[in-house]
Amino acid sequence: MDKLYLERSMKRAKSGGTFKFFQTKFLGVQNDIYNFELTFTSESLNPFKTVQGGMIASALDEVTSISVNILTKDEFLPSSTDIHITFHRPLISGKVLGTAKIIKLGKTIVSIEGRLYSSNGKVSATALHTAVLKKTSVLDISV
Repeated sequence: MDKLYLERSMKRAKSGGTFKFFQTKFLGVQNDIYNFELTFTSESLNPFKTVQGGMIASALDEVTSISVNILTKDEFLPSSTDIHITFHRPLISGKVLGTAKIIKLGKTIVSIEGRLYSSNGKVSATALHTAVLKKTSVLDISV
C-alpha cells in the first residue's frame, strides 16, 4: 500500500462528518480485509440504550466507502446505489471493529461487504454495499 495514496485517502475521509462522529481509525489491511475501529457514543443510542440502526448503517457505509477509496489509490469514491444491512445482534456504546472486503471492483460499479463486530468479537451487523464509482478528480473541481 503506497503511503502517499493512503495519506490522500485518509485526508479525504477526515473531511467528512461521519469520520469524526464515529472517531474512525483505519487499522490496516489483512488478507484483503480493511479493518477499522469506530466508536459509538451515547448520541448514537436509541431509547433501548443500544446503537440505533441508522447509525449502524452509516458506520457500515463509512468503512466500505473508505476502503474503496484506499483500494483505488484515491482515484474513486463510491456513490451508493444500494446498501442492504442485516442486523444480527444489538450493539452497545463503545469501540467496535468494522471491516470491509471488496467483492468486485468493475469499471463503473463496485460491490463491497461490510461487517461490524461488538467489543466481544461477535458479528453485530453485515452489509452488502453496491455503488457507482465517481472519479475524485471530477469531484474535486471547484464550481
